[in-house]
Amino acid sequence: MRKIKAFLFLVTITIIATYTGGGALAAEVTKVNVSRGHVYIDAGKEAGFIMGADVCFYSVEGATIACGTVRQTSAARATVKVESREAKLIKRGMTATFPSAAAD
Repeated sequence: MRKIKAFLFLVTITIIATYTGGGALAAEVTKVNVSRGHVYIDAGKEAGFIMGADVCFYSVEGATIACGTVRQTSAARATVKVESREAKLIKRGMTATFPSAAAD
């Protein structure tokens, strides 16, 4: 009985770790500079947002709004360059993630 409980405990921990690990690839928009086409997100190098990476922005409903490229990054923040007219559609609180991660 003790071995079964230990096994189920390990399985539960593994499932939780797997589930939360996938969510780490998403970030949230904190600020938008429409005139320059810069979108600032609350995740950086530690979350995988490195220079040159492609990033897409999604509405609350999950629809793709725009995609751009990371131009500047630090450990905790990143700046993404998009076209100015697309930047008008991006609002604070929208989700930013890698295009391949959204397809999963």
